[in-house]
Amino acid sequence: MILDTETGLSPLLSRTAQELRRCRDIVLRIEVAVHGLVDDGAIRDTRLGADLQAIDLLDQRLADLSDWVAALARSAEALYLPAAALPRLDDLRLADLRHALAGRDGAGAADPRTELF
Repeated sequence: MILDTETGLSPLLSRTAQELRRCRDIVLRIEVAVHGLVDDGAIRDTRLGADLQAIDLLDQRLADLSDWVAALARSAEALYLPAAALPRLDDLRLADLRHALAGRDGAGAADPRTELF
């Protein structure tokens, strides 16, 4: 099924997979930092085990989700995103993600506003 629009779904899905990989990289850095604090004795809370497992699980899920979205992108070459869906990207509150998914330059650039969750 090909939708009547100029915006291919495959590039959007590919950029989404890239963003998921970037998020995974951040989680990996957090995981290494927390493990370092535990190993150095800076954190001594014995109840932290479940939280460390949760960080590891998040890392694994982001990796799997990224691979799955990348596979979707490869299979969506002939599919197109409805033009009406594109303005919905503007509703994303995280400017870097919004720019990256829209394929605009400036992803990673500092936003003059502070955005909290």
